[in-house]
Amino acid sequence: SFDLLTAAGVPLFTTAMGRPHLGVKTGCNDAFVVRAGGSHGDVTDIAAAGKRGEIETHLLRPLVRGETLTRWRLPPDDERIIWTHDDAGTPFRALPPNAHRWLARSRRALERRSDSRSDRWWSLFRVESACARSERVIWADFGRAPRAAVLEAGDPTVPLNTCYSVTCNCMTDALALATILNSRIAAAWLGAIAEPARGGYHRYLGWTIARLPLPSDWPRAVRLLAPVAEGARSGDEPADDD
Repeated sequence: SFDLLTAAGVPLFTTAMGRPHLGVKTGCNDAFVVRAGGSHGDVTDIAAAGKRGEIETHLLRPLVRGETLTRWRLPPDDERIIWTHDDAGTPFRALPPNAHRWLARSRRALERRSDSRSDRWWSLFRVESACARSERVIWADFGRAPRAAVLEAGDPTVPLNTCYSVTCNCMTDALALATILNSRIAAAWLGAIAEPARGGYHRYLGWTIARLPLPSDWPRAVRLLAPVAEGARSGDEPADDD
């Protein structure tokens, strides 16, 4: 069955969607991941690790963790990431005053991060998955079965590194891919190669999902599958057999 399904499709990484990206790494969540409170003017109250402060509102972006990601839709949450990069993914040359004050508390830890290759100690790492110019499909890196959701173009949500993402050319491609990833047949095929963990869990890493076969007749698959995810995102979740 595994071989037949493999032969009937083409691996995800060979399609226009390309290879998956690991979610954003902070190297110090206590500094960058905060709870957002009330806003006043251009400033928002934040809290993290027992500390409180203020930060420029435009630096806050929603985030999603693999452990909180559910199939089809993202759960509401007040967690935010302090985003210190421009639209091209380059770290800012300098931080606004409130952001500098907040992050400077953790400067020593930030400078010691193993991924740090920049003199801008406020940099984040592996930021490709946060690019919101196109639709993205994101999934949790760990679970009993894959859990995938779609982020529309322009959605500023940042997947952390307990997630992976694939950039899609259009919304219908993203919906079709999410339907496949949330299906029992994908779970069965991936279960044969995914790194196992205790209790029936698997690691759905980038290389694993990259090999998942997608239907060779992709336009037909999109016509059949995109409406399934569209309905699920509106609350009409399909049964597994569907």
